[in-house]
Amino acid sequence: MTSRDVFRAKLLAELAERIGHEFRRPELLAEALVHPSMGNERKDSYERLEFLGDAVLGLFVAEYFFAALPDRAEGELTRMRSAIVSQAPLAAVARRLELPKCVLAGRGMTAADLDSGRILANLVEAVLAAVYLDGGVRAARRFVKQHVLAGAGKHAAVPATPRDPKSRLLHAAQAEGLGQPAYRVIESKGPDHARTFLVAVELNDVELARASGPSKRAAQHAAAELAVEALRRRGGSPAGA
Repeated sequence: MTSRDVFRAKLLAELAERIGHEFRRPELLAEALVHPSMGNERKDSYERLEFLGDAVLGLFVAEYFFAALPDRAEGELTRMRSAIVSQAPLAAVARRLELPKCVLAGRGMTAADLDSGRILANLVEAVLAAVYLDGGVRAARRFVKQHVLAGAGKHAAVPATPRDPKSRLLHAAQAEGLGQPAYRVIESKGPDHARTFLVAVELNDVELARASGPSKRAAQHAAAELAVEALRRRGGSPAGA
């Protein structure tokens, strides 16, 4: 291994720390940082990873807004997603992660060339694809949440965790890759004018909590509130999952 190889390996290891992902296949991260201008010297570049990362990014940003904003119309959600995945916010992510200094580029490329919004956005998408291929859905979702959504406030109205208990539970479950909460009426009792409903909420067929209320909706909200707290105590995964 040459001194240049050692230096590059150090750069990539430091980048992996900034990303917050330990790569089992570090060659994926290395490929994500090869500019197409290296075509005369190397066959690989970030272009294929960029293609995949673009799709992965769109999916997880859409998933986030779908869970966090259950009352918003499709058109508004689409506009918000488009704002987040545009060049400006992605270029900001690239600069925060210091991606430009890790890029292999051809001799004709200057630092100013690599600082273009288009190239920086492409790099973020390629790195996301590398994380996805190496660590799977949860690792990629974590990357989007920590590095793309967390810093995107000035580019779109990124909502905080929703206040409605059912929405908060859905948001927490999807953020952890746990699927869709299911609500089940255990029993209802009392006269028609004063009925009480007992509802259980489940994730992956595992009951997280149950609660009572004067209506199904009220019982679901109470159960969801308890389930959010149960998820927090268990570190995200329902018992038995």
